[in-house]
Amino acid sequence: MFKTNIITIFFFSLFFVSCGTKKSSSFYEDVSIYQEPMGNVSDYTIYEPLPEQDKIYFAKKIGVEKEEILDGKLYKFIKEWEGINYLYGGENKLGIDCSSLMQHLFRNVYSYNLPRTAEEMGFDKNIEKFKSRKHLKEGDLVFFRITDERIISHVGIYLKNNKFFNANLSGGVSISDLNNPYWQKFYVVSGRLKKR
Repeated sequence: MFKTNIITIFFFSLFFVSCGTKKSSSFYEDVSIYQEPMGNVSDYTIYEPLPEQDKIYFAKKIGVEKEEILDGKLYKFIKEWEGINYLYGGENKLGIDCSSLMQHLFRNVYSYNLPRTAEEMGFDKNIEKFKSRKHLKEGDLVFFRITDERIISHVGIYLKNNKFFNANLSGGVSISDLNNPYWQKFYVVSGRLKKR
């Protein structure tokens, strides 16, 4: 039984891959981590209308009421990229990795240029870091440590109802669930773009 669990964990870990390069300094020494973020995601969200059928689609996918799907610009981006294959180092619709996807998203939705790697995003001074998942709001980054060699090796963007959008090897560009034991195990910290 124990051997089977180890093999299962190993098998699932092969499906998810990291984004970023190794950084030698300590994340917790270099970055301020707050229990509750000061900013608010609505400070930089510009709402655009979204077709009714898209609201219904995302509401079902995320598990919320369609009236809660407000950020048309964000969900139009998700619809455009959903289903694209994961490719480590990829930067376009032929294949993309987690950090490049977040770069494209933040540039197009929030007019902000993120650094290239997941770990560099974690060190970005304009991203206010906080630990507790109970403070997560739509538009926040969620960071994970999947490999031992990096402090942060994966990144996605929080949506609603514990769902987040990311690019990973098993699902490609897709919506994942933070309550999945895999993601719970590797969650490190979240980040919110500071008001500019």
